[in-house]
Amino acid sequence: MRLTPHDLMQLDNGYLESLTPEALRNVSKKLLADLKEAVDRLNQNSNNSSVPPSSRPSYLGIPFGEGSDSTRDSDETIGAKGEVPKADAKQKEDNHDSPKNVSTGDESSSCDQSSNPRRKPGKQVGAPGFGISQRMTVHRIEEHRPVSCSACDQPLPGDTPFVVHLGFHVLDLKRGDSTQPGMQLICTLHRYGEVQCRCGHVTRVQPGQGTIYQPENRKLPTALGEWRLIGPTLSSLIVCLSFRMRLSRSRIQEFLQDWLNLRLSTGTIHNCISEAGLAAAPIEKELIEEVRKSGLLFVDETPWKEWGKVLWLWVFVAGPVVLFLVGRRTHQVLMQVLGDLFAGWLMSDGHVNYRDYHKRLRCHAHLMRNATGLYESVDKEAAEFGKIAMFALTMAYRQVKGELTPTNLCPVMLSNFKAFCELHKDHVHEKTRQLAVEFLRDWDAIWRVLDSPELPLTNNEAERALRHWVIARLISHGTRTPEGSHTLGVLASVIETCRVRGISPWPYLASVIAAGRCGKEISPLPLPMVA
Repeated sequence: MRLTPHDLMQLDNGYLESLTPEALRNVSKKLLADLKEAVDRLNQNSNNSSVPPSSRPSYLGIPFGEGSDSTRDSDETIGAKGEVPKADAKQKEDNHDSPKNVSTGDESSSCDQSSNPRRKPGKQVGAPGFGISQRMTVHRIEEHRPVSCSACDQPLPGDTPFVVHLGFHVLDLKRGDSTQPGMQLICTLHRYGEVQCRCGHVTRVQPGQGTIYQPENRKLPTALGEWRLIGPTLSSLIVCLSFRMRLSRSRIQEFLQDWLNLRLSTGTIHNCISEAGLAAAPIEKELIEEVRKSGLLFVDETPWKEWGKVLWLWVFVAGPVVLFLVGRRTHQVLMQVLGDLFAGWLMSDGHVNYRDYHKRLRCHAHLMRNATGLYESVDKEAAEFGKIAMFALTMAYRQVKGELTPTNLCPVMLSNFKAFCELHKDHVHEKTRQLAVEFLRDWDAIWRVLDSPELPLTNNEAERALRHWVIARLISHGTRTPEGSHTLGVLASVIETCRVRGISPWPYLASVIAAGRCGKEISPLPLPMVA
């Protein structure tokens, strides 16, 4: 804008009448330019710009707020210093990464904010704890006996006296099959004990123990172990409700109470999700290796909030592999995933992070939306440039689809369009200048599909993979901790990869949790279903 809000506040009828004809013309030119730019901005939507479809007003008639995240490819909506607005930084009770609501207390009664800071979420130090209040009927009992003496390695007979030293209940789901659909909640009493060998040594069995992860600034670690109230299949259901059905911790609690008559705390539900992410963490390396070996990779990113920080949710789609990662929007993230081993085609948008890859493809849908926005502009020269850009992209699409005769797009037309872009790379209209520079900067990546029509024209694979998680971000307002962001990336990768392969992710995730609790090596991801 040529005139700032401070300038506009000083413009009134008296000021305009006091100007000379020459000065009045100069002010009118600035007002006309600002009016055209404002009209073009108001006309932006998901069809003619990079504004995502989620920015449209909802069918309930709720107006789209000015502070909402209205663009995905720009940092301007997040803040000049990369800070989340205060209204967005306050998480709600339904936050997907919070076991409890943040309580600020009665601020009006506080005289000194520094002496009475906002308390941290979750159980406070010194507060009394609560055990499980619901008593379940035990459906079966499992005794864990040692099979051999830990001293002399002699086998222990099954009739040897078994002394129980530890026992706990585990609630899990028993899934039905095609003949008997449904599921049943089962309570199992696990008994661990000791047996005395003939040599006199007493061998004791303990519950299995897996990985222990100690996050920073937290006293209690996230640990994998068999001593758990919630079984693997029930944990898998909780992950499904959280990540696939986009329910908050409190909504999951309500669902389990209403449908399974099971009362669990939000802290227990949160621990199940964190445990699942820790158990599935080794799968991330497997997915990265498959991404690096792929011949064609679709990459995209969208903003992601992490409790006061603005990060980005990356997605890498390579055939039957979908990898999610939360991190900064830097080239280091790409190197972390792709490294120096990636030699395939890279389909992306026009962000600077992707320009170092020689075998690169540009998404024509992004360019077509920008060209459409210029074509609908009230600026005549901008509309003319948008029209010609749309024509060039349309002709390229028709050639790739085999609709042109002769099959080769006229080199003269491309040469003329490149000269047209050179002519407009210093244009006074900002959007026209930006699109012309974008065409010139990525010229080879844009028109490479003309020589290799088997390559894709758009980045729709990555866009579709992100859509579900963009909606989840609008509901949950992101995550709170690096541990929560990593859990999101790992579990989202497992869920989407299994879905792309035509396999239900939940039985596999339950097996991963069960193996992680015992400290065993988890099985690799299932192979794609053969049609």
